[in-house]
Amino acid sequence: MTRGPGSASGKYLNLLLLVVLGTLWGASYLFIKVTVAEVPAFTLVAGRLSVAALAMWGIVRVLKLAMPRSGRMWGAYALLGLVGLAVPYSLITWGEQYIPSGLASLLQATTPLFTVLLAQLWTADERITVGKAIGVLLGFAGVALLMLPDLQSGVRASLPGQLAIVGSSLCYAWTAIYARRWLQGQPPLASATGQLTMGAAFALPACLLLDRPSRLSPSLPALASWAALTLLGTVVAYGIYYTLIARTSATFTTMVTYIIPINGVILGALVLHESLSLTIVGSLVLILVAILLVRGRKP
Repeated sequence: MTRGPGSASGKYLNLLLLVVLGTLWGASYLFIKVTVAEVPAFTLVAGRLSVAALAMWGIVRVLKLAMPRSGRMWGAYALLGLVGLAVPYSLITWGEQYIPSGLASLLQATTPLFTVLLAQLWTADERITVGKAIGVLLGFAGVALLMLPDLQSGVRASLPGQLAIVGSSLCYAWTAIYARRWLQGQPPLASATGQLTMGAAFALPACLLLDRPSRLSPSLPALASWAALTLLGTVVAYGIYYTLIARTSATFTTMVTYIIPINGVILGALVLHESLSLTIVGSLVLILVAILLVRGRKP
């Protein structure tokens, strides 16, 4: 009896891993919300990336995986570490000081919409269709619905917070396109380790210049959330992510995009008692349908 990735048991395992990954990444917004209440944004990001990078180097050593030595590849890692990790992590963490964690996870789901738009400008292998165009419009209608109350009542701190999350989605979309072009053929764990290392290299100076981490005394819940964000939401999640890509495909793995906002919204409501209004539910539906359309699936 076969038990490979394509067998019945293998398919169930793949689905289980996908749900676990979506749960971990959905819970990351909850962990950030709890931690950033006591830890400055840049310090939180620097600690997350630094510890995650050290853990990944440990995994690389245990597996005896050779890391690239070329300056070209490390230059790519540096750009991806900056635009794909340090900047969006900072935007998300800063933004969550002003908006609920569930709202942040929902706004983050706009990443596939930006990816479709940017792909039209920078690639020739992914053309927009009528369905994808409708999906993009629906997705941004969902975002507009979330921002409408703040726009009507004047600019408040929550509006810049929401825009920061949308900005992080734009960073992730650019990163996906850039990585597809420059990291093809590279061992996934090596790429993750290189990006995390360079992301930490950018985040640490910002932490030391803008924050005063030596004066911090976070509570046990904040430290526990920080550790969970780093180890579960970054190290373990990366491991599951690349395991899924190896067992299935990048297309299957990107289905996690459907799970993250649902988990993020539910966890925020259950654990932090965040409001679950009709506006948020309506926006969630619009954005999920939009993602289905831009990925070429019928809702």
